[in-house]
Parts: sequence; C-alpha cells; structure tokens
Amino acid sequence: MIDANLPPLPKPVATALRTALAQPAQRIRPLSLPDGGRVWLKRVEQATGRMRLQKGSGQSAFVAEREALHLLHAKGVPVPEVIAEGPDYLLLPDLGPTLASLLATPDHPAADRMAAFAAAGRALAGLHRAGFSHGRPALRDFCWSGGQVRLIDLERFRNRRRGAMMRALDVVIFTHSWFAADYGKAAGPELDAALAAYRQEAPGGLWPALARLVRLLAPLSLLARGALRLVKPSRDVQAIPPTLAYLRGLTRPR
Repeated sequence: MIDANLPPLPKPVATALRTALAQPAQRIRPLSLPDGGRVWLKRVEQATGRMRLQKGSGQSAFVAEREALHLLHAKGVPVPEVIAEGPDYLLLPDLGPTLASLLATPDHPAADRMAAFAAAGRALAGLHRAGFSHGRPALRDFCWSGGQVRLIDLERFRNRRRGAMMRALDVVIFTHSWFAADYGKAAGPELDAALAAYRQEAPGGLWPALARLVRLLAPLSLLARGALRLVKPSRDVQAIPPTLAYLRGLTRPR
C-alpha cells in the first residue's frame, strides 16, 4: 500500500517498488531504475535473538525514523524526502556517498570532502537549533550530493526537546565515529572543518555543554586505556581516548 497523501510515483519507480515488495524483506535495498538512477527501499528490521536485545524493536525504530523524516523535513532540517511509504516500508531517494565513503576514497577531491564535512557540521547544528538530537550521528549517517548534505538513519530519533547535554553527546558520537573508522588515524582537516562549522552555528550554550560533557566522560578514557593493556578491544573502545583527547583540546578555554 502506498500513502495516498504522497504524489503519484513515476511508472519505473512504481514498478521497481512493487517488484521489491514482492521479494523477501531486507532492512535496506537499493532499487535500480532504467535511467541509471536508484532509490532505496527501507523496511522494518526483523532482528531476532541477541541482535533484537542489542538493537531493540525493529518496528519501533522504523516508526521513529518515519516520524523523524516527516517532522524534520517540515522544519527545514536536511533529511531525505520520503518518496513513498507503507505500514512497513519507506522509499527514499539516493543522496550520494556518505562521509565515511568520501574518506575511504583516496582520489576524491579534497576540497569537496572539506565542503561535505563543513556542511555536516552545519546540518547537525541545525538539528540542535531545532531542539532535537540525532541519537547516533556517525560518519555513515551523513550523505553528500550536489553540494548538499542530508542526515539519514534516524531510528533513534525521539520527538521531544533535548537538553544541551544530550545534544552535545551527538557531537561526541560524531567525533568518535571518525577515530573508530580507522584506529590510529589522526584528526584530519575534514573533522576540524566539521567541528568548526558546528561551533559557529550551534545554539547558544551547546559548546560549553560539550566541554562539560567531555570532562564528565574523562574516566572512560582511563578505563579504555586500561582495557588496551589487557586485551585487544573493539575499535569503538580503542577510539575513546583519542576522541576525548581531541575534544578536550578543542573545547579548552584559550
């Protein structure tokens, strides 16, 4: 079933959607179109066992993202515009590579990467000015195309105003995803550009809140360093000390 409130689909898109919906469900699937373009079909995740305990209800996450896309789009926050939807699916446009993909492509123009990261910082600041938090804004959750960035994967979004510390946590998570992507990687000019753009456009009080949060999280760095001496932990754990060190230096009063 397609939402009657949305505009009619072009025939090639409608055909691709019907074909995909008749197949076994996948959480996310690219649908190729005759003109060489593509759209993305996102469906309710059918997690079971341990994955369900870790990730929670797939239906709840789907409903949260659907609400986020409609609400934030109406408020001018850069998120994908829903092409079509049904009780258990969303059809979304292709919005280009993610920030993580840009970093993983060595021959991608450096100036374009810098522009993409700066735009991501501004987009996150815009979300925070609206009073909301993303919940998990990793590098893979920002798409870049045509000089515009879009926030994706909003399953952890909640339609309620968030305090400064919760929004500051978004910045920590974004920064952590940089270091977790490649442990040992230094903070590059792209990350600097993202945080500089964020600081310039973030709502009042958010940068001091980030500084407070980094101080509160300092014990995690000690715990992670201890774990590094005992076992070989995950990249997420390995990335904690450089993340907090970078943000501590960035937010330190000058």
